[in-house]
Amino acid sequence: MEPKFKPGGKRFPPKSTSKSLPPQISNLSSDSTSNSPTSSGLDQEAENKFELELCWCIQQLELGINNGNFSEKQMKSTQKNLDLLKNNNTSLIHKRQIMRTTFGDYRMKMLQEEKKHSKSVSTVKFSKPKPFGNKSIFIRKAQSTSSNIDQSTSDQCDDIKIVNSNEASVPKLSSLFDKNTPSKPFTFNFNQSNE
Repeated sequence: MEPKFKPGGKRFPPKSTSKSLPPQISNLSSDSTSNSPTSSGLDQEAENKFELELCWCIQQLELGINNGNFSEKQMKSTQKNLDLLKNNNTSLIHKRQIMRTTFGDYRMKMLQEEKKHSKSVSTVKFSKPKPFGNKSIFIRKAQSTSSNIDQSTSDQCDDIKIVNSNEASVPKLSSLFDKNTPSKPFTFNFNQSNE
């Protein structure tokens, strides 16, 4: 195909063909299918590490706010930094900058905290719970549906037996109730006026 001419007598430059990538870059992109960059431009391992660091920094800021050790000005800046770290629209570079200025060498602090907690975890011992004594109480009481209670039935009610495994620790229920029950039925003391 011949180049076209411009009105001034000059030729258009030929159309450029797409250039292939240099061999080093094309080899790297085909080999790293497992470490494909995520939306932030980091590979999966670096993304996970950053998320862990970010969560640690957010947790430390929240603990500081909850403790209330800051002045009002420090509280505002801490809350602002916390909001920026939690925001998904904040750039990765800005988040790292906030983390670095707030905590200094936060990676070293994370390692120190992890070592401290790993020592405390290694000293934890599990023990079996102590068995408790049987503290159950069984009460059996006969109840009559008729309003006229026999003398024999009331005698049976007076002889309530309590089966208890720990007699000394629990007071007897018979000592809590009055055994002399009135013979007339219970009524409320309302003044009724017939109008």
